[in-house]
Amino acid sequence: MKMRKKDRWWLLPLAAMVIAILINLFLLVNAYVPSGSMEPTLPTGALMLGDRTAFRRGEPQTGDVVLFRHPEFGDKILVKRVIALPGQVFSMENGRVYLDGQLLEEDYVPEFSADSYPVTVVPEDCYVVLGDHRTNSNDSRYWADPFVHREDLLARALFTYFPRPGLL
Repeated sequence: MKMRKKDRWWLLPLAAMVIAILINLFLLVNAYVPSGSMEPTLPTGALMLGDRTAFRRGEPQTGDVVLFRHPEFGDKILVKRVIALPGQVFSMENGRVYLDGQLLEEDYVPEFSADSYPVTVVPEDCYVVLGDHRTNSNDSRYWADPFVHREDLLARALFTYFPRPGLL
């Protein structure tokens, strides 16, 4: 029995849904920013997209805003900035980050905390991540395992689309 054209109306929404699922699984991550830890770069409540393919094409770099999971937070997607790379010596004094003994210039930080962090060598395949709003961020400084492991990185942030569209 042959289907008539008007009986196949459901194929278009089904195809669109399958394409959207495949894009979300393999190309993009859709994420919500639940806190002010990345302000002013990412406002609380922002909706954003991340590129899942970015770390297949290259390694994360200092300054990248990344989406990831961390064992201490279950399946929750977190958003922070990569500060230290594998093999780098990371430390903080009075809220200022030092990499390999050199002060890291961070023009994206609106207010530095008074925190210090001991000199630490970042292990292979691991990263130190911090929020831009250092006085209001639960990040590597406070976690039992202060590192984000390579396999837990989901995407490099591309842009926000709500409440204000913008590239990162």
